[in-house]
Amino acid sequence: MRYGLVVLMIALALPVLSTGVEARAPVAGSAAKTDPEALPPGALYRFRNANGSLMISSVLPEQAIYSGYEIIDNRGRVLRVVEPAMPEEERRKMQEEMRLRQQDNQLKRLYPTPEDAERARDRQIASLQLAIDYARGNISQLDGKLAAEVAKAAESERVGQPVPEVIQANIELYTRQIREQEEKIADTERDIDAVTEQFAPIIRRLREIEKQR
Repeated sequence: MRYGLVVLMIALALPVLSTGVEARAPVAGSAAKTDPEALPPGALYRFRNANGSLMISSVLPEQAIYSGYEIIDNRGRVLRVVEPAMPEEERRKMQEEMRLRQQDNQLKRLYPTPEDAERARDRQIASLQLAIDYARGNISQLDGKLAAEVAKAAESERVGQPVPEVIQANIELYTRQIREQEEKIADTERDIDAVTEQFAPIIRRLREIEKQR
């Protein structure tokens, strides 16, 4: 009696265990990197393998995802046709091409031609060059003032008198201001180099686009 009860319990458990295995079958084996179509209960995948042979299985290999497959019922009737998925490498290549096209379109809106980009670059450089010329003019004026104060200090020393504090303060002031203007010039020259470097790839790409027409 106890033996019969155990057999009955095993028999009742078998369908449950079988259903659990079937539900996990689509993700077993060589699972695909992209999610395949959900496999309905009792259905199977039908596809051609790398050799072209027609295969039917509850497990979908990665190769079938990229070549296309069918979902069929247990009588062989087609429930759904799944088109081939794009290979990852091809998908990334397409995304990169789309990204480049978007960049090119944005670039063309800013600068319709390479000459437009060159003019924009030259305008920025000209503006920076004006700042350099202004700083050099300031230095020229400060050099004159500094020379005058140094001459006063030399005259005081020549007659054996101490250099007045106001003259010493002016010499320090003009020296510091000259140094500041020189630093501004150096910074602005670096800005000119940066503008040139910034526009170089833009102009180069616009010329490439123009050649492709």
